[in-house]
Amino acid sequence: MWKNRVFLFGAAALALLAIVFTLCRKTVTPLPQPAPAPTPAPGPLTGVTICVDPGHGGGARGQASGALEKDVNLAVALCLRQELQAAGAQVILTRDTDTALAEEGAQRKRRDLQYRVDAAREAQLFLSIHMNEYRTRAESGPQVFYRAGQEDSRLLAGALQAQLIAGLHPARERSAHTGEYYLLEHLDIPAVLVECGFLSNPDEAALLESEEYQQKVAFTIFSGLQQYLEEK
Repeated sequence: MWKNRVFLFGAAALALLAIVFTLCRKTVTPLPQPAPAPTPAPGPLTGVTICVDPGHGGGARGQASGALEKDVNLAVALCLRQELQAAGAQVILTRDTDTALAEEGAQRKRRDLQYRVDAAREAQLFLSIHMNEYRTRAESGPQVFYRAGQEDSRLLAGALQAQLIAGLHPARERSAHTGEYYLLEHLDIPAVLVECGFLSNPDEAALLESEEYQQKVAFTIFSGLQQYLEEK
């Protein structure tokens, strides 16, 4: 008899626990889950992948007449990325910090350049951002270079050069020109190298070091890209 009572009491307790557990499951509100990141609104460059290459980086300073070229290159490239992404483009940056792209050792420069070429394999367009320098301080003005014999690169360079002149009003208006650069020679997509101005020119260097002018340069490059794509 005693054993039966214990058994019945235990069964009743288990049944009560089951009811309480069921009620709790029904009344507990689940914690909210993080909202998924919003999908960017389509823009004029939606579906276009562009590789932007800030020249030099890390120990490779580039031109150095006061400001370091590598730093100005990166600043302009970051501004350009913002413009392109706002227009819906996918952007590949070869670097987004002051980073060397090749370890010390034999053929470091060659390995650095090849890394940039490889980074552009999934892109439809390639732009390498640089600053110029010359032995005389009088030289000024942006200039865009492209590979000889590559028609799409020539058209892209022409559109960029036109917008750089229209947007920056440089003292000297240069023309887009062919150039023998490893990056341009080893890419089959439309590819250009943009020299945004001369750090050896004190007046132009002061502009290129300013955030406002860097944003202006980036916007004119963006405008040139839009012009090129609209005219294709």
